[in-house]
Amino acid sequence: MQNEIKTESDVLTQEGYTKNPGWSRLPLFTFDKSLCRNRFSLYERDSYLIANEQVSIYLSVTQKGLTSEVTAVIADHERGTIDARTLKKYMSFGLVDMPSSSKNGDVTFNNARVGMNFSNTALKRYIRCEFVNFCKDKNLYINIMLEEGIDESLNTLIPAKHNRRSFLLKRFMPSMRASGVVRCGGAEYNLSPENTHAFLDWQRLSTKDKAYYHALYADAEIDSRQFALCLAGGIGDHSQVTENCYFLDGIIHKFASVKAEGNEERPDKPWKFTAGSNAMEIIFRPEIKGGKLMSQKCGNKFIIFGKIYGTIKQIDTEKITIDAVPAHLEFTLI
Repeated sequence: MQNEIKTESDVLTQEGYTKNPGWSRLPLFTFDKSLCRNRFSLYERDSYLIANEQVSIYLSVTQKGLTSEVTAVIADHERGTIDARTLKKYMSFGLVDMPSSSKNGDVTFNNARVGMNFSNTALKRYIRCEFVNFCKDKNLYINIMLEEGIDESLNTLIPAKHNRRSFLLKRFMPSMRASGVVRCGGAEYNLSPENTHAFLDWQRLSTKDKAYYHALYADAEIDSRQFALCLAGGIGDHSQVTENCYFLDGIIHKFASVKAEGNEERPDKPWKFTAGSNAMEIIFRPEIKGGKLMSQKCGNKFIIFGKIYGTIKQIDTEKITIDAVPAHLEFTLI
């Protein structure tokens, strides 16, 4: 049985142990990273995916130990092209001050080539980026505003199996609407809130062990209804809580467990995700344009763009048919 948190709860005790694992519909977990005993193995990442039929934009800022990292990926689905770059900097060049909450606090990464900033107010978030010589002599410019569309989000605190001081704290916040402009070289993408969706994937992870993490995400409309999906695993003890869920019309629905079947060494092949007794069966099919797989390696992360097909039918919920809904699959070695 998964533990649903309904009141504010600390992530760590004063001794640095994971306090109350579980999940919540609202961001109720309070994270004081000064209590984390594994500070040099603390992995902090804020990432956004902004997408419409023409383009998918993946942006992230990561702090792990003494290393900071910024990633930008521009996947043009009409042209079948991907431009991407990951840059790192080390302690001597300054660390990124990552916020302890997904609700507030700015994230800024600066060096001689790139300035990336994530900021937010009560109901809006802003993304700004200028990246000189981003990819293939192209410069990248981004100015995007995101408006929150639903009240609920997926918030999880997952403990490690054998080390009570290791954990994964995550917030998946879907169904935001995006407006703004992205310029990459000679290409310009004008984003409209009528057809551009966005989500935040906010993670704070403490572990001394190598972990191989996978996650399937979707954020779109099905028959004019808001739909989002998060199927993830590979880190922590899932006996008390998992990240697996979907959203319909702004309401979260959890899966107790999900079986993922695929081959990490064959990113061009489909993946299958199933849950319960016919509660879910989804196939992720990678997108191939002009004989080229729409995928990108970014540091320790591998991103594959594609579409999902299948059905979801839980007890006492309506059946959802998923037919060619845009999605992307991530594999990360942490």
